[in-house]
Amino acid sequence: MKYDYIECGDCLELIKQIPDKSIDCIITSPPYWKGFEYEAYFNSYKQYLDWCEIWLRECKRVLKPNGTFYLNVINDSEITIRAFELMELATRKVMFKLHDTIIWYRYNQQPANTTRQLTNQCEYIFMLRHTSTGIELDKKSVYEKHPDVFKTKNVGNVWEIPFNSGKQNKNNFGRKETKSKWGHSGFPIELPEICILLSTKEGDVVLDPFLGSGTTAVACVNTSRHYIGFEIVPDYVEIAKNRIEEKESI
Repeated sequence: MKYDYIECGDCLELIKQIPDKSIDCIITSPPYWKGFEYEAYFNSYKQYLDWCEIWLRECKRVLKPNGTFYLNVINDSEITIRAFELMELATRKVMFKLHDTIIWYRYNQQPANTTRQLTNQCEYIFMLRHTSTGIELDKKSVYEKHPDVFKTKNVGNVWEIPFNSGKQNKNNFGRKETKSKWGHSGFPIELPEICILLSTKEGDVVLDPFLGSGTTAVACVNTSRHYIGFEIVPDYVEIAKNRIEEKESI
Protein backbone atom coordinates (compact mmCIF):
# COMPACT_ATOMS: atom_id res chain seq x y z
CA MET A 1 0.00 0.00 0.00
CA LYS A 2 1.31 3.45 -0.85
CA TYR A 3 1.25 6.28 1.67
CA ASP A 4 2.44 9.87 2.19
CA TYR A 5 0.25 11.22 -0.58
CA ILE A 6 -2.62 13.66 -1.06
CA GLU A 7 -5.12 13.00 -3.82
CA CYS A 8 -7.82 15.22 -5.30
CA GLY A 9 -11.23 13.69 -5.82
CA ASP A 10 -14.32 12.18 -4.23
CA CYS A 11 -13.35 10.28 -1.08
CA LEU A 12 -16.02 7.66 -1.78
CA GLU A 13 -14.10 6.65 -4.88
CA LEU A 14 -10.56 7.23 -3.62
CA ILE A 15 -10.99 5.25 -0.40
CA LYS A 16 -11.77 2.15 -2.49
CA GLN A 17 -8.06 2.09 -3.39
CA ILE A 18 -7.16 1.39 0.25
CA PRO A 19 -7.00 -2.30 1.26
CA ASP A 20 -9.13 -3.69 4.08
CA LYS A 21 -7.77 -3.30 7.63
CA SER A 22 -4.67 -1.35 6.57
CA ILE A 23 -5.04 2.04 8.33
CA ASP A 24 -3.80 2.57 11.90
CA CYS A 25 -5.75 5.75 12.60
CA ILE A 26 -8.37 7.96 10.95
CA ILE A 27 -8.70 11.62 11.92
CA THR A 28 -11.23 13.77 10.12
CA SER A 29 -13.91 16.42 10.30
CA PRO A 30 -16.57 15.92 7.62
CA PRO A 31 -17.86 18.88 5.61
CA TYR A 32 -21.04 20.58 6.70
CA TRP A 33 -24.02 19.93 4.48
CA LYS A 34 -25.33 23.50 4.48
CA GLY A 35 -22.78 25.11 2.21
CA PHE A 36 -23.89 26.44 -1.17
CA GLU A 37 -22.41 23.52 -3.11
CA TYR A 38 -23.66 20.99 -0.61
CA GLU A 39 -27.15 22.48 -0.63
CA ALA A 40 -27.14 21.94 -4.37
CA TYR A 41 -25.84 18.38 -4.04
CA PHE A 42 -27.93 17.21 -1.09
CA ASN A 43 -31.67 17.76 -1.32
CA SER A 44 -32.16 17.17 2.38
CA TYR A 45 -30.38 16.58 5.66
CA LYS A 46 -31.46 12.94 5.44
CA GLN A 47 -29.67 12.62 2.12
CA TYR A 48 -26.58 14.07 3.77
CA LEU A 49 -26.82 11.49 6.57
CA ASP A 50 -27.24 8.68 4.03
CA TRP A 51 -24.03 9.89 2.34
CA CYS A 52 -22.28 9.94 5.73
CA GLU A 53 -23.24 6.33 6.32
CA ILE A 54 -21.46 5.32 3.10
CA TRP A 55 -18.10 6.90 3.99
CA LEU A 56 -18.36 5.81 7.61
CA ARG A 57 -18.70 2.19 6.43
CA GLU A 58 -15.64 2.62 4.24
CA CYS A 59 -13.70 4.00 7.19
CA LYS A 60 -14.66 0.94 9.21
CA ARG A 61 -13.51 -1.32 6.38
CA VAL A 62 -10.02 0.18 6.08
CA LEU A 63 -9.33 0.63 9.80
CA LYS A 64 -7.12 -2.02 11.39
CA PRO A 65 -8.73 -4.23 14.08
CA ASN A 66 -6.89 -2.29 16.80
CA GLY A 67 -7.09 1.09 15.03
CA THR A 68 -8.77 4.26 16.26
CA PHE A 69 -11.05 6.67 14.41
CA TYR A 70 -11.28 10.26 15.70
CA LEU A 71 -14.41 11.93 14.30
CA ASN A 72 -14.60 15.69 14.92
CA VAL A 73 -18.09 17.14 14.53
CA ILE A 74 -19.53 20.48 15.56
CA ASN A 75 -23.05 20.61 17.02
CA ASP A 76 -24.62 23.82 15.77
CA SER A 77 -28.19 24.77 14.93
CA GLU A 78 -27.00 27.49 12.56
CA ILE A 79 -25.32 25.07 10.15
CA THR A 80 -27.85 22.28 10.67
CA ILE A 81 -25.55 19.48 11.72
CA ARG A 82 -26.05 17.36 14.82
CA ALA A 83 -22.94 15.75 16.24
CA PHE A 84 -24.82 13.05 18.09
CA GLU A 85 -26.78 12.06 14.99
CA LEU A 86 -23.50 11.23 13.26
CA MET A 87 -22.25 9.45 16.38
CA GLU A 88 -25.42 7.35 16.53
CA LEU A 89 -25.10 6.60 12.83
CA ALA A 90 -21.51 5.44 13.37
CA THR A 91 -22.38 3.27 16.35
CA ARG A 92 -25.85 1.90 15.61
CA LYS A 93 -25.74 1.42 11.85
CA VAL A 94 -22.04 1.10 11.08
CA MET A 95 -21.31 -0.66 14.38
CA PHE A 96 -18.30 1.23 15.59
CA LYS A 97 -17.70 1.10 19.34
CA LEU A 98 -17.78 4.55 20.99
CA HIS A 99 -14.72 4.35 23.22
CA ASP A 100 -14.77 7.95 24.44
CA THR A 101 -16.34 11.35 23.79
CA ILE A 102 -13.85 14.21 23.81
CA ILE A 103 -14.85 17.84 24.25
CA TRP A 104 -12.80 20.38 22.33
CA TYR A 105 -13.26 23.49 24.50
CA ARG A 106 -12.83 26.55 22.27
CA TYR A 107 -13.03 29.06 25.10
CA ASN A 108 -12.19 32.08 22.91
CA GLN A 109 -14.91 31.51 20.33
CA GLN A 110 -16.42 34.73 19.00
CA PRO A 111 -19.60 35.50 21.00
CA ALA A 112 -22.94 34.70 19.41
CA ASN A 113 -24.50 37.99 18.38
CA THR A 114 -27.99 36.94 19.40
CA THR A 115 -30.15 36.49 22.48
CA ARG A 116 -31.67 33.37 20.93
CA GLN A 117 -28.81 31.00 21.75
CA LEU A 118 -25.66 30.60 23.80
CA THR A 119 -22.19 30.98 22.31
CA ASN A 120 -21.11 27.58 21.04
CA GLN A 121 -17.71 27.05 22.68
CA CYS A 122 -17.22 23.35 22.08
CA GLU A 123 -16.98 20.69 19.43
CA TYR A 124 -17.04 16.92 19.87
CA ILE A 125 -14.40 14.38 18.97
CA PHE A 126 -15.78 10.85 19.03
CA MET A 127 -13.14 8.18 19.62
CA LEU A 128 -14.44 5.21 17.64
CA ARG A 129 -13.00 1.70 17.48
CA HIS A 130 -13.88 -1.82 16.42
CA THR A 131 -13.52 -2.85 20.05
CA SER A 132 -12.30 -1.38 23.32
CA THR A 133 -10.01 -4.33 23.99
CA GLY A 134 -6.28 -4.04 23.43
CA ILE A 135 -6.18 -0.24 23.63
CA GLU A 136 -3.25 1.60 25.19
CA LEU A 137 -3.26 5.40 25.05
CA ASP A 138 0.10 7.18 25.18
CA LYS A 139 -0.90 9.94 27.62
CA LYS A 140 2.72 10.63 28.57
CA SER A 141 3.71 11.70 25.04
CA VAL A 142 0.62 13.88 24.76
CA TYR A 143 1.29 15.72 28.00
CA GLU A 144 4.98 16.19 27.21
CA LYS A 145 4.17 17.91 23.90
CA HIS A 146 0.91 19.70 24.76
CA PRO A 147 0.74 20.33 28.53
CA ASP A 148 -1.22 23.57 28.08
CA VAL A 149 -4.21 21.69 26.72
CA PHE A 150 -4.94 20.15 30.14
CA LYS A 151 -5.56 21.90 33.46
CA THR A 152 -3.52 19.28 35.34
CA LYS A 153 -1.22 16.39 34.49
CA ASN A 154 -4.36 14.27 34.22
CA VAL A 155 -4.85 13.84 30.47
CA GLY A 156 -8.62 13.85 30.26
CA ASN A 157 -11.35 14.12 27.65
CA VAL A 158 -11.69 17.92 27.77
CA TRP A 159 -9.12 19.55 25.47
CA GLU A 160 -8.74 23.29 25.97
CA ILE A 161 -7.46 24.53 22.63
CA PRO A 162 -8.09 28.11 21.48
CA PHE A 163 -9.86 28.38 18.16
CA ASN A 164 -7.04 30.63 16.92
CA SER A 165 -3.99 28.83 18.26
CA GLY A 166 -0.42 28.42 17.14
CA LYS A 167 1.93 30.79 15.35
CA GLN A 168 1.16 32.24 11.96
CA ASN A 169 3.60 31.59 9.17
CA LYS A 170 3.99 33.37 5.86
CA ASN A 171 1.03 31.45 4.41
CA ASN A 172 -1.22 32.52 7.29
CA PHE A 173 -1.70 28.93 8.42
CA GLY A 174 -1.31 27.68 11.97
CA ARG A 175 -3.69 30.02 13.78
CA LYS A 176 -6.79 28.78 12.04
CA GLU A 177 -7.60 26.82 8.92
CA THR A 178 -8.78 28.98 6.04
CA LYS A 179 -12.52 28.59 5.75
CA SER A 180 -13.30 26.60 2.63
CA LYS A 181 -16.22 27.21 0.30
CA TRP A 182 -17.76 24.01 1.70
CA GLY A 183 -18.23 25.67 5.08
CA HIS A 184 -15.50 23.58 6.74
CA SER A 185 -13.12 25.70 8.81
CA GLY A 186 -10.90 22.84 9.94
CA PHE A 187 -9.10 22.56 13.26
CA PRO A 188 -5.86 23.74 14.90
CA ILE A 189 -2.74 21.57 14.56
CA GLU A 190 -2.80 20.58 18.24
CA LEU A 191 -5.99 18.58 17.76
CA PRO A 192 -4.76 15.98 15.24
CA GLU A 193 -1.33 15.88 16.91
CA ILE A 194 -2.91 14.83 20.22
CA CYS A 195 -5.00 12.16 18.49
CA ILE A 196 -1.92 10.85 16.69
CA LEU A 197 0.24 10.78 19.81
CA LEU A 198 -2.46 9.07 21.85
CA SER A 199 -3.22 6.22 19.47
CA THR A 200 -0.33 5.60 17.08
CA LYS A 201 3.39 4.92 16.94
CA GLU A 202 6.05 6.34 14.66
CA GLY A 203 5.67 4.87 11.18
CA ASP A 204 1.93 4.20 11.51
CA VAL A 205 -0.44 5.29 8.73
CA VAL A 206 -3.08 7.98 9.33
CA LEU A 207 -5.98 8.69 6.94
CA ASP A 208 -8.00 11.90 6.59
CA PRO A 209 -10.70 11.46 3.92
CA PHE A 210 -11.68 15.16 4.17
CA LEU A 211 -8.24 16.72 4.33
CA GLY A 212 -9.12 20.34 3.64
CA SER A 213 -5.94 22.39 3.56
CA GLY A 214 -3.87 19.60 5.08
CA THR A 215 -3.69 19.98 8.86
CA THR A 216 -3.84 16.24 9.59
CA ALA A 217 -1.07 15.55 7.07
CA VAL A 218 1.11 18.29 8.60
CA ALA A 219 0.51 16.79 12.05
CA CYS A 220 1.70 13.42 10.69
CA VAL A 221 4.91 14.98 9.40
CA ASN A 222 5.43 16.67 12.79
CA THR A 223 5.10 13.32 14.59
CA SER A 224 6.89 11.00 12.12
CA ARG A 225 3.75 9.20 10.95
CA HIS A 226 2.68 8.41 7.40
CA TYR A 227 -0.36 10.13 5.92
CA ILE A 228 -3.02 9.63 3.28
CA GLY A 229 -5.35 12.52 2.49
CA PHE A 230 -8.29 13.01 0.16
CA GLU A 231 -9.79 16.38 -0.76
CA ILE A 232 -12.35 17.24 -3.42
CA VAL A 233 -11.41 20.92 -3.87
CA PRO A 234 -8.33 21.33 -6.13
CA ASP A 235 -7.26 24.64 -4.56
CA TYR A 236 -7.11 23.03 -1.13
CA VAL A 237 -5.16 20.07 -2.44
CA GLU A 238 -2.58 22.52 -3.76
CA ILE A 239 -2.46 24.37 -0.44
CA ALA A 240 -2.07 21.09 1.47
CA LYS A 241 0.77 19.92 -0.77
CA ASN A 242 2.52 23.28 -0.40
CA ARG A 243 2.24 23.06 3.38
CA ILE A 244 3.78 19.59 3.37
CA GLU A 245 6.62 20.68 1.08
CA GLU A 246 7.33 23.66 3.29
CA LYS A 247 7.35 21.49 6.41
CA GLU A 248 9.59 18.83 4.89
CA SER A 249 12.07 21.43 3.61
CA ILE A 250 12.78 22.75 7.11
